[in-house]
Amino acid sequence: MTGRLALTFDDRHVDSWVSARPLLDAVGARATFFLVEADLLDRHERSGIRALLADGHSIGSHGARHRNADETIARAGAASYLADEIDPSLRALRALGASAQTFAYPNSRRDEASDDILLARFDHLRTGGPRTDDPAAAARAISPPGSSVRVHPGRGIDTARGERAHPADADVLSGMMRHLADHGGTLVLYAHDIAASSPANHIHPDRLRRILIEASGLGLDLLGMDALPDPEGHREP
Repeated sequence: MTGRLALTFDDRHVDSWVSARPLLDAVGARATFFLVEADLLDRHERSGIRALLADGHSIGSHGARHRNADETIARAGAASYLADEIDPSLRALRALGASAQTFAYPNSRRDEASDDILLARFDHLRTGGPRTDDPAAAARAISPPGSSVRVHPGRGIDTARGERAHPADADVLSGMMRHLADHGGTLVLYAHDIAASSPANHIHPDRLRRILIEASGLGLDLLGMDALPDPEGHREP
């Protein structure tokens, strides 16, 4: 059974995402770009998002204003959160031609209440957590074959934030991808900006290239999250 690797990128780094298209195209990879502030994009950014869609990539929601889901719902209620954070994002994304079937939690902030609310709107949700160099702990981010997971833990692959380097984890990540190749399942990875340097969280293009080449060499299916099955098939319009 072929393992699935879903590469995802967050926030509003449209220019760098578009610049990375040749890296993805070189191995036939499709990725998911979780966009925030979709209603505020300028003409150039909107053109870039449409180019990514035309390539077959997925565009998902990262919220309208990057508000933490758990605390916003607890403070203001589900109806207010959906009206202020989710509905405007979905309208703007669909106006760009995106199906917007998936959502990435800002700051990976979630709880059971937010999952229940958002799984009624989206096929899949993505969260995240601290990177670890413990192979057994890292492997828990992999969903086994045939599982009905719709809330994906995600594994961060950024190189740094500004001048602060993130932990080196090439060996652990390679082990996770080999596990996928040998046993199947689904692994969701996430990064942000794609750049040699950036004040934001970012992945160096060389690191992204190495990941893509290794994953392709292992025969992994490099797909967008829109292509993951919806086990329950009940997403609301």
